[in-house]
Amino acid sequence: MSETAPLDEDPRWQKLMARGGMVSLPFAAPDGWPHGPIPPGEKSLEIGEDSLSPLYCTLAGHRFLRALLLLPITGARTVFGFESWASVSEDSWRAFLAARAGGEAFRGSFAWLGNSLPGFAQAEPVPCNLVPGPAGQPPRLQPQPGTALNRAQSDGISTARLAAIYAGAGQDIATLLEG
Repeated sequence: MSETAPLDEDPRWQKLMARGGMVSLPFAAPDGWPHGPIPPGEKSLEIGEDSLSPLYCTLAGHRFLRALLLLPITGARTVFGFESWASVSEDSWRAFLAARAGGEAFRGSFAWLGNSLPGFAQAEPVPCNLVPGPAGQPPRLQPQPGTALNRAQSDGISTARLAAIYAGAGQDIATLLEG
């Protein structure tokens, strides 16, 4: 990809966008998690009453679930996903754990987005609906109407906005073209 050619014109990008599937930007923990990442080779990190696993987190009495916030990319079959965290109530937390233990689908609940997302200035927490994902996948976050994320989820984002999101996260979107 040349420095001057738009990403949309790169044949590797066109192939990536045409193949379908998802490109994502993961968040290792909810905002405010002070204890660092899960150590290599470990399934979780527990510090006092705080706990972080790949699927759920407790932090200072708050409960979080790993969730995907999907945004369509305008003109592409591929979608973009923030692998983010959802802050849920104690009842919703228990319902999620019970459904998981029983091999059932999580019914969903109200949630607050648990991460500040690059490309989306949020002065206030973002209210969301947490809905079941496909079997074996995390639940999905659907931002409620009236939020910029709801509009982006409804209307999609441009390739330029996606590149700005990656840049805001300190990552080069060109790495998606490697391999």
